[in-house]
Amino acid sequence: MAYAFSGFLVQLPLLIVMIAGFVLVSSRKVALGGRSTLFALIGLSLLTLELVMSGIWNIMFPRLVATLDLQVSSFGMVSLAVGLVLTLLTAIGIGLLIAALVSRPAADPAFPGPPPGR
Repeated sequence: MAYAFSGFLVQLPLLIVMIAGFVLVSSRKVALGGRSTLFALIGLSLLTLELVMSGIWNIMFPRLVATLDLQVSSFGMVSLAVGLVLTLLTAIGIGLLIAALVSRPAADPAFPGPPPGR
């Protein structure tokens, strides 16, 4: 149980950042535009999914090693496959966040700064 708690504790800052990202993107929908908001929310969702799956994998791997009677190379292949899936989720999530950034609508040149009264 302590191992699971320590794994959760390590992932907690990233989870807080993901939740803050969802809040910020949702609160700035109008300024970001529809496409950028969609890209950002999907990217954050994939990164959050990767975070959860990584936490589950970190908890389950020692249990798998202890309970299954597999060769070391078999565990290596399973670990490689899971690592590849997690890496792909991270890469796609970051790519979508970059797409959200570059697909943002251009600022109106008539208003170079924040609107008056803000």
